[in-house]
Amino acid sequence: MPTMKRMIAALALCLATGPAAAQQVEKRVGIVAEEVASQMQAFSYKEGPKSYLLFRSTALALAGEGDGVVEFQDGRSNVELAVRKMPQPWTLGPYATYVLWAVSIDGRASNLGSIELVGDRGALQTSTALAQFALIVSAEPHFAVTTPGRAVVLRNLAKNVKGTPTTISGLAERMDYSALKPATISPKSKIPMDLVQARYALQIADLAEAGQYASGTFEKARALLAAAEAAQVSKKYKERKEAPRLAREAVQVAEDARRDGIDGRIAAQARAEREAAALAARQEAEERARVEAEAASEAARRRQELALEQSRREAEIAAREAAAAEADRVRSEFMARLNRALPTYESDRGLVAEIAGVQFATGAATLNPAAREALARFSGIVVTYPELRFKIEGHTDSTGGAATNRALSLSRAITVRDYLIAQGVAATTIGVEGLGPDRPVDDNATASGRARNRRVEIVLTGGPVGR
Repeated sequence: MPTMKRMIAALALCLATGPAAAQQVEKRVGIVAEEVASQMQAFSYKEGPKSYLLFRSTALALAGEGDGVVEFQDGRSNVELAVRKMPQPWTLGPYATYVLWAVSIDGRASNLGSIELVGDRGALQTSTALAQFALIVSAEPHFAVTTPGRAVVLRNLAKNVKGTPTTISGLAERMDYSALKPATISPKSKIPMDLVQARYALQIADLAEAGQYASGTFEKARALLAAAEAAQVSKKYKERKEAPRLAREAVQVAEDARRDGIDGRIAAQARAEREAAALAARQEAEERARVEAEAASEAARRRQELALEQSRREAEIAAREAAAAEADRVRSEFMARLNRALPTYESDRGLVAEIAGVQFATGAATLNPAAREALARFSGIVVTYPELRFKIEGHTDSTGGAATNRALSLSRAITVRDYLIAQGVAATTIGVEGLGPDRPVDDNATASGRARNRRVEIVLTGGPVGR
């Protein structure tokens, strides 16, 4: 989730900034004097002969200079350095000493020791396990620093080197002490520089949040500094003599606290990032589960709706089928009842009840007794269904003229209509038509056929008929 990713990034930024940002470790930077970047000459020293170096100043200490000797023997390089015309380190910023560094080809610097000045001169004898390196001198807050600062004052040049030269493009790490509060140091001050360095070391450790992330070591360093401060102002010489030693111990422990504080802060940052990532993953999983649950609920609801809809449709179909079956049953029963009164059959126009021609006197429209009896039974059945509609059609055979036959067929239809009305059937539900010989149902060439064609048909629709 984008929001949670922003939270993780913000948390990481908070842990990376704050007080610790005041003395950051800069990665992969040029070897500099203030803001002036430069490359550094290094040498791969031959085992045996001594190599002689010159040390030239940067813009920070223009008058400074020095000489050095490197002798690589038995897997170690012995280094001797003498410097002169050097300004006091505290005149350059929040610094109390000079440190000699051996810089490997990959830009990693090793503290070879601090150079204490007597006047403007100083010297150092030391060694390193490196065989290929460059040498630089920088002003530092205390002697136990593990990463060079920005104030590089001297760098080596070849004078008479027994080895192969190479170039180092920059430092892997560099400290920025711009946020340190410089100590006020007077040349006449009786405060030992060891104590000044201890104060700087505690300030640096505090800026690295050692009090939060390495509290045990930091409190030990603070206690040692307090003891050194107390010894310095003691009226007893024996106690005052202990002040430099206590201060040096405070420097070492404070530097340990600084490193532990940085490690602790990095670990806390990593832990916070893991916790934030775990929270993000959990929230993402919960959100995914919620979405899936909603989707499942929606799918279940939809399935239920579909099932209800299907059930409704099936119920409607069943109801229609049942209604159709019931209508068919009612229609069949109704047809059977009619059939007992008059011959009745189904057609695409509805039910058709037939009054055969033999029930009329020849050439007349008068119903004979059998026809009246049949129509009476028919009327008794249909009169109970006011929604029924009747169309009475008169038919003749082909004997005689067409106009005469049409008039006779209409008269017979009217006779049937009037009888039904007399039996209680509503006149508004009955229509009549004389069709003469136009719709024969049999062959007029035979007597039986002509008898079949002389008929009155009552076409029933509506009500139990359904059409």
